[in-house]
Amino acid sequence: MKDIAQGYWHSFLDTLARTSALPLLGWLLFVVATLAFWTQLEPFRSLQDYSAVQDVTQSNDLRKYTTLAMSALVVMFLWADGKGRHVFDLARMPVIVAVLGWAAFTSMISASPSLAMNRLILAVIVIQIAYAVPFLLKDVTSFIDALGFCATLIIAASYLGVVFVPDLAMHTIRDVTEQTLAGDWRGIFAHKNDLSAMAALFVFLGVLIARTGRPIWGIAIVVASLWLLVMSEGKTSLLVTIPSLFGGLLLVRLRSDFLSAVLAYGLVLTVVFFTLGGPLFPQMQPFFNSVLPDPSFTGRTDAWGIALTAIGRAPLFGYGYMIFWDLNLVYSITSPASYVATFSHAHNGFLDSALSGGLIGLGLVVVWTVVLPFRQIRRIAPHIRDRTEYAFAGFLTNVWLFGLMNTSLEAILFNRSNPIWYTMLIALGCLHAWSRAVEGRHERR
Repeated sequence: MKDIAQGYWHSFLDTLARTSALPLLGWLLFVVATLAFWTQLEPFRSLQDYSAVQDVTQSNDLRKYTTLAMSALVVMFLWADGKGRHVFDLARMPVIVAVLGWAAFTSMISASPSLAMNRLILAVIVIQIAYAVPFLLKDVTSFIDALGFCATLIIAASYLGVVFVPDLAMHTIRDVTEQTLAGDWRGIFAHKNDLSAMAALFVFLGVLIARTGRPIWGIAIVVASLWLLVMSEGKTSLLVTIPSLFGGLLLVRLRSDFLSAVLAYGLVLTVVFFTLGGPLFPQMQPFFNSVLPDPSFTGRTDAWGIALTAIGRAPLFGYGYMIFWDLNLVYSITSPASYVATFSHAHNGFLDSALSGGLIGLGLVVVWTVVLPFRQIRRIAPHIRDRTEYAFAGFLTNVWLFGLMNTSLEAILFNRSNPIWYTMLIALGCLHAWSRAVEGRHERR
């Protein structure tokens, strides 16, 4: 019976591989997966019902089973398309194996191993999907078209939402939290910061589309995204969009490794300095007060202070993957009456990584997301062959820089429920695959 089932299975895969519809199926699967992770399957989420806003486990059955289904479909497609080896790409990357292994260890010894491991397993599946989905498409042009299609849908839906269902597409005075944001656009997303960050990524995508032969479509995306960025009043994204855009485009053109390192790491470290500098070095606070229009970064410095204190109490192992803010552990540091105790994250991806896995975990995440991509970009840059490759490399670098700069003010790194993280993972996966291809061509010479 088992042999018969296996025979039918292999026959199905062979039939699927021979059909001319395979590229279209891959394109559609990429679009569905991307829209699912960008929207978290909750477009136009109501913020006027406390039970809908409060999500203690940061998960639900629909998202969980959709993530599992997407993983299975991606694996099936890659096997059918003769690309099954890419299913195991993560297992062949020592840095990611180390990151995930350490995260599993710290989660197992945490205050709630079951909750931490549940979240970590879903995070691993998201990483696997993001690294694999580029292989669903036949070439770079299909990849750009698919991302552009997804972005166009999100942009159009956000504008339509503001017009027809403003209570679900804007922050309002009737929201159960953050009523001070009333009037700021959030589009299909749950918060204005999500819309502003995604709008910034759409600007980069529009530039890519315009540079690869579709100027009208690309410029339309850029203009529409810029207006969403402005109307969301997302100050973080407004602050880092221009440096990320021009820094990324310049980085792939520079031939000097030293100047490239100064540019890339300089941009990231500058944001880290001006955000965490005050909490880390209180004696410098007068300087930050004099040069920053809002030295508290809308109250984020209080959360950063709590996070730094917590990290100091568990510097080696942290508290387990993404559970510190949900298990009342914060009450050991601050009063339950403090508004910081209601936060679901530290508003800083670096600090949340340290809270999850200690300083060792943070170091591994930094190697994975900061050091390794930079080395891959430097390996790719001298081998770029045409305008399309320059544009695509610039886009991947834009996304990478934006994610790193933005993570100093938002919980992005290693956060499975963040759409910016998913997009950044796709960029990291593309850089890894491209770098490996360059190495392969070099070895064959």
